[in-house]
Amino acid sequence: MKNIIGFILALCLLSNCDSSVNTNSNNKANATSSKAKSSTNDAILGKDMHQIVVNEKIESGGYVYIKVTENNKEYWMAVPGRPVEIGATYYYKGGMEMQNFRSKTLNKTFESVIFAEGIHEDLNNMGGVAKKQAPQGKPTVGKIEKAANGIQIAELFENPKHFENKEVIIKGEVVKVNNGIMNTNFVHLQDGTIGNGEYDITLTTDDTFEVGEVVTIKGNVILNKNFGSGYVYDILVEEAVKLKKI
Repeated sequence: MKNIIGFILALCLLSNCDSSVNTNSNNKANATSSKAKSSTNDAILGKDMHQIVVNEKIESGGYVYIKVTENNKEYWMAVPGRPVEIGATYYYKGGMEMQNFRSKTLNKTFESVIFAEGIHEDLNNMGGVAKKQAPQGKPTVGKIEKAANGIQIAELFENPKHFENKEVIIKGEVVKVNNGIMNTNFVHLQDGTIGNGEYDITLTTDDTFEVGEVVTIKGNVILNKNFGSGYVYDILVEEAVKLKKI
């Protein structure tokens, strides 16, 4: 709101300027014009929007790590894998900072890195917070036998309301791991079944998982989970723990 008021005030000052003013007045007018342009950009971007220029990129672990500049400040970001052009301008909303973040796939520790849902070329096409997109195609693992007293992933996607706020047991193969995001680990499981076109369930956990291992987990089903910073899930299994084999 303050930026909008400042922009309007700057326009009023400019519209009342005399064309015969001296050099000092012209300098003041130019300074006011610069402030107006700055206020316009702030108003367009909004409070939680960011405009960045990409200086460097590293693709790893399903993410693109990009070194960017914003308002003469340089920092690292991580966004879901996508084409990124060096020198191009992008926009993003929100973001969550992780300090001393260790990327195992890069064997590198970032003093600070901003995790964001994504970056966009066109500011006008940025709507509200985007939800996590379901994987396209088919499961990447063969069908895995259901755990004792457990459910299959297809059952969860076919009738999520039935399992909301309930504890479930699922057996599946770990297909993706992102550790240390917002102080938890994000793990993706598949068991070869498909429900409503979806087959990949996300867990949050403090346990350690390795891609390729077949595990049985227990956790609580949460619907429409919004972590903020662009991280939104229709279905999530929270506080998952790895069950020991008997």
